[in-house]
Amino acid sequence: MIPVKAVVLAAGLGTRLRPITDRMPKCLVPIAGRPLLQFWIDSLGDVAVRDILINVHTFPEQMRAFMARQGTGGCRRFVEAYEPRLLGSAGTIAANPHFADDAELILIIYADNLSDIDIGALVEYHRSHDDRVTMVLFRAPDPSACGIAVLDDDRRIVEFTEKPQNPKSDLANAGVYVLDADAYREMARTKAFDLGVDVLPRFLGRMRGWHWSGYHRDVGTVAAYEQAQEAGVQLLAARNVNAFDKQPAIFLDRDGTLIEQVRYLDDPARTRVLPGVTSALKRFRKSGYRCVVVTNQSAIGRGLIDTERFNAINEEMYRRLACEGAVLDGLYHCPDVPASSDRTVVETHERKPGPGMLLRAADEMELDISRSWVIGDMISDVLAGRNAGCAGSILLARKGMSESSVLTANDLCDAADMILTRATAPAFGRATPLDTCVKRSGVRTVPV
Repeated sequence: MIPVKAVVLAAGLGTRLRPITDRMPKCLVPIAGRPLLQFWIDSLGDVAVRDILINVHTFPEQMRAFMARQGTGGCRRFVEAYEPRLLGSAGTIAANPHFADDAELILIIYADNLSDIDIGALVEYHRSHDDRVTMVLFRAPDPSACGIAVLDDDRRIVEFTEKPQNPKSDLANAGVYVLDADAYREMARTKAFDLGVDVLPRFLGRMRGWHWSGYHRDVGTVAAYEQAQEAGVQLLAARNVNAFDKQPAIFLDRDGTLIEQVRYLDDPARTRVLPGVTSALKRFRKSGYRCVVVTNQSAIGRGLIDTERFNAINEEMYRRLACEGAVLDGLYHCPDVPASSDRTVVETHERKPGPGMLLRAADEMELDISRSWVIGDMISDVLAGRNAGCAGSILLARKGMSESSVLTANDLCDAADMILTRATAPAFGRATPLDTCVKRSGVRTVPV
């Protein structure tokens, strides 16, 4: 599958939302405890969009901090399109013509809307027809205040007018589009300012409309913002996320859990995603968990591979996952070389069974570690979860391995079944403070 990329138009001033937007960009105003933009980023993750261009104008430092929390380790690739002077919705595309390179489709999204649009169903519809653009439409209560489309019997848009005095329909532009890469380049070549006024009319007769009957609201005024708060709670609940709470995570080992175990893997060409991994990841994310890799990589510390090669292996893993419709939310690694082969000994804070990577991810990604789980194929993975204070850990048991003191699963799909049906926590329960498990030598351990 060729990648789908996204352009998120997020640089609006939000003047009607003042004084809230006097201290933050409009796209980051909190809805039920989450930045408005987070709703869109999560939706894009559902269709394995990794490459996201976001235009930035006001409070750029806040925008950069938000993007930094969304994809550590290269899981997500954000392109910041900083605009000292606002370029307009079409101008952002004109200024970034090469973003469509190596892409099949481009999603364009106005970030100042709160919506539960099914991005996957939208992309599927676009692929079902031959026209180069699909525009999402919704029924507008006041058509004269919107861009209004008129469709023929094949859902092809044959008329489009911004804020018509005498609307011919109530099907309004929702500010979400899917474009073939060639159509994106054509839009860029227009060097126009506004999509609705200057660009979309050029695609009449070769653009389809896709009606969304779910929730969709422009959070543009204080009144709309207040109404969106209640809707945001409901939209989060539909994703099994509690409003105002931090999200839990599934912390995943890499080798032997997500990809085939290869001793000191140093060749991206040998990267193979294990069966069932992509379906498990999609289930976790749909159930409100973030999926974060925490991996010991002593091969780096030993000098067997360098960071560039390690990143190339990860990139191949991300590519293979994306081809099957799955993404990860973060990746953390520890290059420390152990002093012994005992995987129950905490030799450094970062290296598993130490909790460092998990705690750092929880801090940087704003995760609720007390409701998070760890899955891995080594006892060090299990103990790292315990030491960090996770709700539980699951060991992927290989043939011949028996661990009566921990919760075990055959594979990641089996582990997903156990977690998502609220399996009981391992026998050892919640974490014992690490400083209570210290040998006389000062090396910390956790009893099994």
